[in-house]
Amino acid sequence: MQHRKNRDMPASSSSIMIVDDTKFSSAVVRKLLQLDGFTDIRVADTAIDALAMLKQRNADVLLADWLMPGMDGLELTQLVRELNRRKNVFTYIVLLTAKEENEDLKQAFAQGVDDFVGKTSMKTHLLPRVHAAQRISRFQNSLLQRELALKEQFRALTLLNQVDPATGIGNQVFMEQQLSRYLKQHKGRNGHIGLLLCRFDNLAHMSALHDESFKNQLLKAAGDRLRDTARPMDDIARINDNTLALSLYGNESNFTTHKLVRRVQEALLIRAYSTSMGFASLTGTLHYEVIDANAKATQTASEVISAALEHLEQMADGQSVHLWAPDDKEA
Repeated sequence: MQHRKNRDMPASSSSIMIVDDTKFSSAVVRKLLQLDGFTDIRVADTAIDALAMLKQRNADVLLADWLMPGMDGLELTQLVRELNRRKNVFTYIVLLTAKEENEDLKQAFAQGVDDFVGKTSMKTHLLPRVHAAQRISRFQNSLLQRELALKEQFRALTLLNQVDPATGIGNQVFMEQQLSRYLKQHKGRNGHIGLLLCRFDNLAHMSALHDESFKNQLLKAAGDRLRDTARPMDDIARINDNTLALSLYGNESNFTTHKLVRRVQEALLIRAYSTSMGFASLTGTLHYEVIDANAKATQTASEVISAALEHLEQMADGQSVHLWAPDDKEA
């Protein structure tokens, strides 16, 4: 009567895998599960076959014989746990065993087994254990999925936190991160770092004449031009309201040429910008700073940017280029 009642129950959506080298035993377990309404049941004759099937698709509950030739249930458990970790999923593992010694059970729990069902009490204990197992497995997998979603949201927020919304290029956080990485890489090695700043001296005036959206049009166009002018390995960012930065990296001391600086000057400060209000021009100051990653007084990326901005602040407004050497002498 109990079996007939279970046939009328809706089939469970949980995935069950049975691993047993004895076909008769696996057939008995499968029959009990089917009578209880489970439909997604896979059977493997060996632990190796079970692993291959789990790589294709995870199982919510794994029912495995403890003693099997080749690879036993404990060895299988360890490999399933490693597979779970790589695929970010959870499988509830129940060993089917005739062992009842406490030391054996302690060893199995320590190696990642979740539960046991004695072969002598299979008919009365299996289904309650499986139902509890599917609830725990569903909960654990939902937690893993939620954690993965939170990590993805965090990555997206981190990326947004490093992008300037007006220009679409990096912001000061991004530039500090990139400079910090290269300062560490170049420490004690041959390599050179340069920081080129472009301050738009008439940007505030242009914004006052029109509006904030007009200013953002100019900044977006300037960011696009700087991206097109920069080399693939260089980094670009907007580091304050009216200043764009280009960090440059190279192995030779002359990796940054006057030609490159002039090209940036032409792109940002000489060519007119096409806007919704017609053509407009930006005037400003270019400042180039050489960074010595092996200086005795080690600077952080934040200190490097702050020092460069301070030097730029000392420069008079106008369309000019200033080079600052590592010894803080104007070149």
